[in-house]
This record gives sequence, structure tokens and C-alpha cells, in this order.
Amino acid sequence: MPGEPDYCRDLDTFFKNGQIQQALSALGLFAVDYVNRRALASVIWQSLGYGAEEMLQLKIRQLIHPDDRLRIVGQIDAIHAGQAERFDETFRIQSADSRWVWIHSRFSVLYKAEDGTPLLLIGHDQDVTNTKLAEIEKLERLNEIETIRQVSNDLSISLDLNETVTLILHHTRRVIAYDKASVQLLQGNWLQVIGCVGFKDTAATLKLRFKYPTPRSPSTVALQSRKPVICNNLALDFPDFLQAEGEDPILSWLGIPLIANNEVVGLLALDCTRPDFYSHRHLQMAEMFASHVAIAIEKACLYQDMQTMAITDSLTGVRNRHSLRIHGNFSFEKARRNAKELTVLMLDLDFFKQVNDDYGHDTGDVVLAETARLVSSCLRPNDLFIRYGGEEFLVVLYDTGRRIGTDIAERIRMAIFNCKFRSMNRPLSISIGVHGGIPGSGDSFSAFISSADKALYVAKQSGRNRVINSADCPS
Repeated sequence: MPGEPDYCRDLDTFFKNGQIQQALSALGLFAVDYVNRRALASVIWQSLGYGAEEMLQLKIRQLIHPDDRLRIVGQIDAIHAGQAERFDETFRIQSADSRWVWIHSRFSVLYKAEDGTPLLLIGHDQDVTNTKLAEIEKLERLNEIETIRQVSNDLSISLDLNETVTLILHHTRRVIAYDKASVQLLQGNWLQVIGCVGFKDTAATLKLRFKYPTPRSPSTVALQSRKPVICNNLALDFPDFLQAEGEDPILSWLGIPLIANNEVVGLLALDCTRPDFYSHRHLQMAEMFASHVAIAIEKACLYQDMQTMAITDSLTGVRNRHSLRIHGNFSFEKARRNAKELTVLMLDLDFFKQVNDDYGHDTGDVVLAETARLVSSCLRPNDLFIRYGGEEFLVVLYDTGRRIGTDIAERIRMAIFNCKFRSMNRPLSISIGVHGGIPGSGDSFSAFISSADKALYVAKQSGRNRVINSADCPS
């Protein structure tokens, strides 16, 4: 062709020799002659379902993965604008049958026009999908291991059970995706929900508990097998699965048994509202993650038990004087700060020494425990009930005036007096002193207790089996 560059005439033989083209293409080589609009497609380009025409049309721009497109198209455009001469990149490209393939492509401008635009490109393509996927999987595994290490460190810091459960639910999502999740503690024959996330009615979910073991239950399968269980079609595999009212139905479920020191302590249940969501990889992650969660929960439970023991009277199960120093002063200062009324009741069983003398100390212990149960039944959940010592008990009523406090004390007195203690054949009575008011700047909690104790003394001196308010005591 007159006027065409010399290299074009040199390439005529190359482009007309099919055997040479086939051999070079098989090696991954490609070439684009923009002067004569002809191209040699590499075997990689052909395996994607494309040929020379797509190369000349620069169709590659539309085929590059969205995450790579800006970076790769920018470089390709720079070469075709005469601003660059070499390209060497790894990226994803979509095949004609919609597969994403990783290729490593490198090419150079062999000849260019006076304005720098390319006339001839020579390059090489290589399919690196397997290598790239292996690299990605390796990186994901390393990230997962690092995430689990971070999770383990975070969980090891907390000793508070509520905080631990919150951390577990938060960190689990970093490892395994879910729509809803719950932590369930195994207590005897029940699985009690102690923490949850993603549910529309959190309060209702926290009240849930499930019988264990239960036939045809995925939770029972997980706990008895002591291995994580995946169910991607609950309606088919476990038709008796309990779906919470008002919640989006759970279609996929992953149950992770929590085992510490070879004992099952509970279950971490992950719910997904999409079918066929959980995979074998999720199962592997669950196995790696489960032991850290179980140890954290067991440690928090043990710490909670130790705290409870430290502030609980072992005989009656109510709080002890150590708890009074902590929680009593807190209630008093809260009442002072908020200008709320606070009432203290001091209680003492009448003639309790005679119970011990006549029936023995074992019977006396039973009477004390039953008395604690009766008093508790007359109180509100947030009232502070203390075994003060021996047969003496103390009650702190926050945001309660002395009139209501006196009514509560009278209910307690009647409950004790009307009770028929199984271990005795005679009635028992109790005397109660009451003191209440809004704590002022010059008041102290010990002074409130002292005033209630003085009112109790008056009740004893007045014949016992009665309630006396400090306001009615002689000054």
C-alpha cells in the first residue's frame, strides 16, 4: 500500500501466516495494527469469547470489573492519547459467558505516529485467576485469623456478663454475617436468651427460653453433637422451629454450641432471613470462633457468681451488709441528688432466740429463710432487701415516703404473723421500725438507719409485733 510505514509491509507476512499467528497466540501474545485495522488475539482473549474485532473496537473498556475500571481504563486511554507507551497490570475482565477472569496483561507501543498515538501494539496476556483467587483466599484467611485474635483479646478484657454478651454479638458480625443473633445460656433443662441483636422486639426476645433437649430442634442437634450446625431451609429440615411473632421469618440458621472446659454452657444462634445463606466456610469460622466465645461467657458467669456470693447472704439468699455499703449508699446519694424521698425499714423477729432454744438452730435457719421469702414477696423488684445480722433485716425503699413505707411494713408484719411455719407449731411475729424523708445536705445514710433502729427499739418496748414510725417516737 503506497505511503504506509515500512513496518506494515513487514507485518504482512506475519498477519497472512496463520500457522505463525496460531503459535504466537497460544503463547499468550497479541498485536494490534491500527493503520491497517488488523489484530492478533491471544489465546486468553479468545478463551474469553472475543476476537480481533473486539480488540480494535477497544471493547475492553466495558468489560473490565467496576472495581478495576477507573484504574485500568485511565491507563489504556493514556496510551491511546500518546501519553504513555507501556502497560503492565493485573485486573478482572468479564467473559462472553459472564465469568469474571483475572488476567495479567502487558504491552508496549512498538510504533507510534508523530502525535504520539500508537500505530502498533505488541503484548502478552496471562490468565492468573487461580493464582489471584489463592492470594485473595490466603489474605481472607489471614484477616479472619487476625479478626479472631482481636476478638479474643477484646473478650478477655471484660468480666461483666452483659458487656461480654454485647461484645460477642458485635464481634461475631465481623466474622460471620447475620440478620439476627442471640446468645443463649444453658440453665438446667432450658436455654435462656441473655442477649440479642437485630430483633424488632428486644425485650420480648430476652424473655424467651427454650426447653432442652427438644426433639426435632436444631439447637438440640447442635448442643448434643457439640458441633456447629447449619440449616439453610428451616421450614423443610425443622418444621417445628419456633418463629417469633412479629419478626421476619428465619430461613437460614447457624447454631454454634459454646463449650468451655468440656462442658456445654450455651448456644450462639445466628439467623438469616435469606435462604441458603450459610456455607461450609461459615462452619469453619464458627468452629474457630466458638471456643473464644464460650470461655468469655464462662469467665463472665463465674465473675458474676463471685460478685453475687460476695453481696448475698448464703442462708436466706438476700443481700448482705457488704451490699448495703455499696447499694444502700448509692440509693441514698441518688435520693439526695434528685430530691427524692427515701425510707428505711428495720425488721427484727420477735423472740427468735426462743425458736433456736426450743426447736434447734436448723429450724431457726429454716424460719429465717422463710421469713426472707415472705418479706421479698411484699417488696418491689428494685427495693433493697438486706439481712442485717442474726434475725435482723433492713429494707431501703427509694422514691418512697414514710407513709407508703409504713404501709409496706404493715404488709410485711401481717405476712409473717399469718404464716404457719412448717417447722414450728406456734405463730411468729416481727417488729419493724420506719424512718423516711428527703435526704438533706447534712443527713447521712447511717443516720437514717439509726433512726429506723430507734423506732424498732420503741416497737420492741411497746409490746412487739407492731410497726413504729420514727416520727411517732418520743424525741
